[in-house]
Amino acid sequence: MLMAEDESGMLGFTMPGSSRDSDATDRVGEVRTMFVLPAAWGRGVGHALMTAALDDLRERGHSEATVWSFADNERANRFYERHGFARDGSERTEAAWANIVEVRYRRSL
Repeated sequence: MLMAEDESGMLGFTMPGSSRDSDATDRVGEVRTMFVLPAAWGRGVGHALMTAALDDLRERGHSEATVWSFADNERANRFYERHGFARDGSERTEAAWANIVEVRYRRSL
């Protein structure tokens, strides 16, 4: 886990690691979680966390990164696209997330 914090406490966190997808090869890493407190939005926290997560995946030897996002989460999806991710056509639903459609984003490292 990578965390961003300031004197007030935690601002956000991310968890990069190997992809958990059944169709992934060893070269694919995944940004498994990306969370920034709404009070910290627009302050560069998300950018710093994403940069650190992608650096971590490169250091682990991955050459691609994926991230899953809710299809209708326009704010998050714009964020991923600004960081070089594009939808790769994969979708899924999970009961744990009320079967809301998730889409997979992918980029080269």
